[in-house]
Amino acid sequence: MTDNFETLMKGINERLDALGQSMNETQLRKLVSEQFSLLVNDTEFQRKMRFGNDGEAKLLGTKYARWGLSLADIEFLFDLQESLRGQRKVSSGTYEGPSETLRKTFGAISQAYYLPEEQVREMDRRALDDMFPRIPLAWFKGGDRALAAKGAWELTGAYQNAVRAMDTAETGYGLQLIGAQYVGDLWEAAARESRIFGLLDSFEMQAPTAYLPVEVDFPEMLWVSESTANNSSNYGSTKTGSNRVQVDAKKFVIHQMWSGEMEEDSILPFVSFLRRQAMLSVGFYGDSLVLNGDTTNAGTGNINLDDADPADTKHYLALDGIRHAGLVDNTGNSKSLGAGISLNALRDVKGRMMDATNKVDWGHPNDPNDLVFIADPETADRVALLDELIVSYQQQGKAIFNGEVARALGHPVIGSMAVSKTEADGKVSTTAGNNTLGQLATINRRGFKVGWRRRIKTETERIPATDQTRIVHSLRLGLGRFTPTGAASGIEAADVIYNITL
Repeated sequence: MTDNFETLMKGINERLDALGQSMNETQLRKLVSEQFSLLVNDTEFQRKMRFGNDGEAKLLGTKYARWGLSLADIEFLFDLQESLRGQRKVSSGTYEGPSETLRKTFGAISQAYYLPEEQVREMDRRALDDMFPRIPLAWFKGGDRALAAKGAWELTGAYQNAVRAMDTAETGYGLQLIGAQYVGDLWEAAARESRIFGLLDSFEMQAPTAYLPVEVDFPEMLWVSESTANNSSNYGSTKTGSNRVQVDAKKFVIHQMWSGEMEEDSILPFVSFLRRQAMLSVGFYGDSLVLNGDTTNAGTGNINLDDADPADTKHYLALDGIRHAGLVDNTGNSKSLGAGISLNALRDVKGRMMDATNKVDWGHPNDPNDLVFIADPETADRVALLDELIVSYQQQGKAIFNGEVARALGHPVIGSMAVSKTEADGKVSTTAGNNTLGQLATINRRGFKVGWRRRIKTETERIPATDQTRIVHSLRLGLGRFTPTGAASGIEAADVIYNITL
């Protein structure tokens, strides 16, 4: 410190000498002390001087640090152990929940807390009560419309159905861990791993059902003459159209079986592995859900299983997604190519994604990254090998999006395993050998939005008969698809090319 101070004093005096001034040691010490005191009380300086995560630093020297566990790992482990509390062990006794060491560590580094089930239900009920008076009267049908017009919307069948849906979705909801770092980390990591899901904007749903405003059109600008008289007529007015898109939260689970005891010390080496497996699952199935969603649950007709009845728990049955928009909802936004992929075929896609009525051009966005071509990996590679694209992509530099293999007409081309090869009609056959043709879905990602109602909850259950533990991650989300007409047939922000020869 003495050497540093003398060096500092020498440097300052050299600069002061150049200015014809001087400063003795006492004056310099006073100046440094005053300035240091000011910095200590400067919150912005304190913020910038914080290196690393304070919570991570508190792990140093613990057994958790020796296993390389992060703050998110500690929260995940705590939630896992807490959910086992009171359950029978395979040997003898019951689980007592997190150990004292884990509890103290969790309390020292985490800001998370548990919200009781009844409080969660009450929040949902209040959200529904706040939402229903704002729903347009035209959305109520039959006797419900008369009740809603009188303000008795809580008696309508629509309200009762929403309440029942909430209760059904929340049965066995249990305690909800709020503010957990590992939950946020899981979604961020899943978004990084995903190729489609992470491209879409998201929002927090305040109720099991949410309504997103949609810009239908913009007001017409009128040419008028100057008003000169004191009783001149009002200028003509124009209306701005609007509509709403309904987003319903659907429940999904990731179900894992784990052999052996789930004691804290025995599970420590596998905590990061279990979190990563959950993250990979959310990333892939999030992609598949928004791309392949189709609520058709019958013996034939689902775009993901054309000639068989899908199992009732298949994730894609929860909602209609991007491919469904082109193949089923608005067939004008699809093309059976019957040939190999070409640059002209991609140009035609952009032309089909125009909404002339409402003057919205989804196919030619101002930001080229808003329009994305998504194909099965083999079709994506065929696009990348088009002569017109090879040189330009090499000159452009590295990919921006996950899975990006090329840029076509200025827009990213992504290959994803969530996109299957299909039959000639663009649907997937239950017979794998029939799926030999490529498909390519195109989206303007501003036309779709993911809604989160509940991020994640981890629950466990011991199964003594097989010496296993069931680990279940559950979450609730929905997908909004923008349409100016209020009907799915009006969706213009998606297009599908199918029957592509490979």
